[in-house]
Amino acid sequence: MSRRRHPYRDLAALILATYFAVTALYVVATAWAVSTGRLPATGRWQGAFQDALLPRINEVVVFTFFAACGASVGSFLNVVVWRLPQGLGVGGHSFCPRCRNTLRVRDNVPVFGWLWLGGRCRDCRLPISPRYPIVEACLAVTFALVGTVELYGWNLPFQSTPFRWSMDSPRVSGTQLLTAIYHLVGLSVAWAMGLIRYDGNRIPSPLVIFAAVWLMGGQLLCPSLGIVPWQMTVPTDWPPADWLQSGQWTFDSAMVTNALMRLLTALAAAAFFARVLARACCPHADLKLDPMGEQTGRLIDLTLLIAVVSLMVGWQATSGVLVAASGLAWLWGRIIEQDVAVADRHNALARLAVCLPVVLTCQIVLWRSLSQSGWWPGEHSSPGLIMAYGLGTLLIPLWLRDPLKWDHAPPPHDPSPGIEQRIDRE
Repeated sequence: MSRRRHPYRDLAALILATYFAVTALYVVATAWAVSTGRLPATGRWQGAFQDALLPRINEVVVFTFFAACGASVGSFLNVVVWRLPQGLGVGGHSFCPRCRNTLRVRDNVPVFGWLWLGGRCRDCRLPISPRYPIVEACLAVTFALVGTVELYGWNLPFQSTPFRWSMDSPRVSGTQLLTAIYHLVGLSVAWAMGLIRYDGNRIPSPLVIFAAVWLMGGQLLCPSLGIVPWQMTVPTDWPPADWLQSGQWTFDSAMVTNALMRLLTALAAAAFFARVLARACCPHADLKLDPMGEQTGRLIDLTLLIAVVSLMVGWQATSGVLVAASGLAWLWGRIIEQDVAVADRHNALARLAVCLPVVLTCQIVLWRSLSQSGWWPGEHSSPGLIMAYGLGTLLIPLWLRDPLKWDHAPPPHDPSPGIEQRIDRE
């Protein structure tokens, strides 16, 4: 076939060529800057260009490795998001959602498989949604950023490793590796929940159970995975030296109590902020009069989405993440056509659900810088700043709302029919 009929293949080649060119430029430029002293560096062999090349190559390899892992996880999340709401299992081979034919191995390569096929199934030739490569690319960027900065120890609070270009290869500890895995899996859960809610589906219980076991059980077993304390002021003995850091299993009742309080305060913050944002995302939710209604289901899912955020970064920074995510969702809503035909799919909750993992990724990547900035809520912030962001969340329903869909919706009725309704039905 002519090349004009395969523009996506040209795009795939362009992406690969650009990536190799950018990484090569990064290696050469940063190695030269480090060797000449234009960038702060640490290491045994400062001043030699050839000695600065290998650490830069290592950084590119680490970044590429996490990007490839993230793209693969994104491919799996596409399966999870499509199958779980339908009650299907997530095991087995991937297949076309239209003709149900199993995909070939070469066609299942994240991002590039879709581009190579031109966005169409090899068998039925029907179009495949571009959302598949977009999700894979988003997870690739998420894993590459979070995995790299955490493996080098550049982003988390209460770490002694400064951001410097080292002349040596990184020395990865078990604590750094497990913390990175904990955050990457948590971000994958946040993406899965957000995409399922974007499709207008309820978050399935198997995903909720997995999220609870991973996020809450992880902090109970290793309290240092909580990163930040639950108190307003940082204790003098923070961070806790649990078995992950000491290498020996020890049971400390005070440490477990602090971990429990860290989880309880995070869940309490999630419930509070969900009720605050309910006016924007599900204004007619009522757990008493309409516990099985659609609006109540939205409220429950909204609470779960915020709970993932608060469990991972603590209740202190949750308000900042919500304010930033709601602003991003508002910009998204201004771009999307505002008519009744798309109001249900692109409602406030759908936009917020996808924006939350984006902002959560930025929070984790820039965690230490944000907490030390003095203008972002965190464990080092003053009570006044945290209260200001908390009050800011009360204003979110003013700009994040669905006027076309919900402003004139009737209030929920009592689910138990009256006597007149029972007579009519009979």
